[in-house]
Amino acid sequence: MQLTLSDALAEYIEQRKQSKLEPLQKARDKVLEKSDDPTEISVAKLQYHEAAAPIEAAFNPVTWLSDAARRAKQISLATHAAKFTHSDAKASSILDAGAEQDLMGYVITASLDNKAIDAVGNAAALDVAKLLKITVNNESLIGQLQDKHIDALKAFTEDLVLLSEWQAGFEKALGDEKLSGHTLTKQLYYPINLQAESKPKYHLLCPLFSSSLAHELHKQVTKTRFGEAKEVRDARKKGHFHQQLAESFPATAVQNFGGSKPQNISQLNSERYGQSFLLNCAPPTYQTQSKPPLTHSSIFNREFSYKTSALTREFKAFLTGLTEQDRNFKTRYKRDYGFVQPLLDSLFNHVVQIQNLTEHAGWASTRECQMKHQHALWLDVYNPSAKFQAEREKGDWLGVVAHDFSLWLLRKLESKQHYLLGDVEHQYFKKLCLHELKAFERHTPKLGDK
Repeated sequence: MQLTLSDALAEYIEQRKQSKLEPLQKARDKVLEKSDDPTEISVAKLQYHEAAAPIEAAFNPVTWLSDAARRAKQISLATHAAKFTHSDAKASSILDAGAEQDLMGYVITASLDNKAIDAVGNAAALDVAKLLKITVNNESLIGQLQDKHIDALKAFTEDLVLLSEWQAGFEKALGDEKLSGHTLTKQLYYPINLQAESKPKYHLLCPLFSSSLAHELHKQVTKTRFGEAKEVRDARKKGHFHQQLAESFPATAVQNFGGSKPQNISQLNSERYGQSFLLNCAPPTYQTQSKPPLTHSSIFNREFSYKTSALTREFKAFLTGLTEQDRNFKTRYKRDYGFVQPLLDSLFNHVVQIQNLTEHAGWASTRECQMKHQHALWLDVYNPSAKFQAEREKGDWLGVVAHDFSLWLLRKLESKQHYLLGDVEHQYFKKLCLHELKAFERHTPKLGDK
């Protein structure tokens, strides 16, 4: 026989009763199992019946439904709850029962086929919310109340007056009679009349958190992480085939509501243990597309200076702190291998990125190129021009690049207040650069190696 909504409601009330009777039954059964004394057994049974009698009476379906109808005003069924904004907010929550609309691709509460109904208010009355939300064959008391009837409750009484009282009581859970905002909600004043000749008027808007949408997201994310999805994930990790599609929500965050008492926020929040998932909505990370330095006159441009700013700053601080006692081999070794060599390594790494732009080969021979010719000879390795390659093979450009590196480094290290750098330092830095540059060029691929 198919279960009806009335049957499901009666079963729910019975389960509530049994949960109250269970501790009493355990206490009675414990005595019955351990004792053979008729007096003790009789006392245990008597104590059980005395304690169980008020519970049996309270959970008589008619009695319990009448009590539930009186307590229904203590809760509000909602799809959008105010307490998610602030736990002490007294603003009205909203039950949105609207049908699906033309959403233009947006995921909003109205896009849910079956909205999870939340309940806010007195936590002690959440059992009433569970009763109203029981659904059988897409039918619930909530739906019946919205349709202005409670046919499912007619199985419990034929008293039309009592049914009318139940309906009036349970309808109070569908929403507040008078909508209100609160100082602890994020209210917005939206202008509706700003004409100069009249006093400005505003609508007071109170954006509310969609608990129904958060609950659906939580369900979907949890489904991909537990249950049957675990087999799919394990197969993916091992590189094995699995007939089911592997679904995942990468880079999610968790927002908690209610602290140690999530039921104070709402019923669904309690079911989620206070957790609500946040999808990653950060903008995509774009990688800079490398392009030939057509508009730059030198390889030692602002981009290279920015890449090496930390090294030159540390090098300058090192030179500033030197004293007469530091004129020794140890200091010179640290200068060369602690500062100059890392700068040269950064230069060569920067150049390799430009040399590897094979799809732009020949850029140095275009009219748009403003790069110093000797620098262009170094950078445009795969230039198809025979004249360009012949000039590059001569290697005259090596000394010019080393000279320009030394000039650039002296400008970056300039500090007239603490020290002076001149021709001696210029020739030394040029010598170091030229030595490393020749070694770098020996290992640079040529046009025929492309």
